[in-house]
Amino acid sequence: MKEISKLIWNETQIQLIVKISETGSFTKAGEELHMTQPAVSRIVAAVESELGTKLIKRNRKNGLVFTEVGEQILVLFRNVLSELRKVDELIAAEQGLEIGKIHVGAYPTACTRFIPKIIRTLEEKHAGLEIRLSEGSVTQVKEWLRTRVIDVGITIPPDHDFDIIPLVKDKLIVVIHSDHALVQKEFIEIRDLEGENLLLGRGGYDEQVHTIFKEYKMKPKVRFVLDQIETGLSMVQEGLGIIVTTKGAISSLPERVTFRELKPSMFRDINIAVPDIKDISKATEVFIQTARSLFNNNRSNLDDVVKVNK
Repeated sequence: MKEISKLIWNETQIQLIVKISETGSFTKAGEELHMTQPAVSRIVAAVESELGTKLIKRNRKNGLVFTEVGEQILVLFRNVLSELRKVDELIAAEQGLEIGKIHVGAYPTACTRFIPKIIRTLEEKHAGLEIRLSEGSVTQVKEWLRTRVIDVGITIPPDHDFDIIPLVKDKLIVVIHSDHALVQKEFIEIRDLEGENLLLGRGGYDEQVHTIFKEYKMKPKVRFVLDQIETGLSMVQEGLGIIVTTKGAISSLPERVTFRELKPSMFRDINIAVPDIKDISKATEVFIQTARSLFNNNRSNLDDVVKVNK
C-alpha cells in the first residue's frame, strides 16, 4: 500500500465509498450522488489503485462486501466526512447561519418513545439541521457507533465502548397474564420469578435480567428470546410466559395482560451514546441537549453528565 500521507483524496471519492457501504450497491450509490454507473466504477477503481488494495469484492450470497481493510478504511472515511461537516458548520456560524447534519441511531422502542418529539423540537428551533434516522436493534446501534456509521445513538447498558450521557432511568416491571397466580401480589420479588417461563428481549435487555438473577443466586428459566416487545406481549396474552421490562417500553397492554412492580425497586438506564464526546459536532451537541431538555429533568449542563467508560 502506498503511504497514506502521499495520497490526495477529494470529498466526492470519500462520499461515494461511504455511500456504497450504506446502500450495498454501486447503482444505488450512484443514483443518490447523481453519478452514472461507469463513473462510479471508475472512481472505485481509481481509489483502489491509489491504495494498492481491494476495498470491495463481490459475493454471490451477500452481493457487495467490503474487505477487512476496506471496513477499516470506511471508519476513517466516515471520520473525514464528519470533520468536513464541522468545517461547514463553522463557516455557516461565522455567517450567522445555523446548519448541520446528524445521523441518529435508535432501537425500535426508543424510536417510538423519544425520537419523534426530539425531531419535532429540533425542526421548530433549529430549522437548518438535517436529521437522518436509522432504526435497528440495540446491538446494531452499538455496532453503528463503533464503526462511525451514526453520530449519536440511544442505547442501554452495557455500553462501555462509548461516552455516555444519561437520558432516563426506567423502573422495571413484570408483565403477566391477568390469570397468573402472581397477579394477587401487590409487588413481585425476584425470588417469586424462580421457575417462571421468561420471555427475554435481545440486545442488552436479556443481560440485565441474567445479572439480576445472578445476584440472587438464581438461574432464569428462559423460554423464548425475542426481538420485539409486541411479540412478547402477545405471548404473555396466550399464557406462554412473563416479561421483565420497563413501564417506558410499553405504550399499551393487550387485553387480559397486566403488570406488577418489582420489590425492591430496580431500574434500567437509557443513555445517549457517542464514540467520543470531545469530538462531536455542533449538530450532535444540539441533539443531545434537546433530548435531555425533553426527557431528563436532573441536569442540563452537558459537561457535568458525561461518563467516559472506555
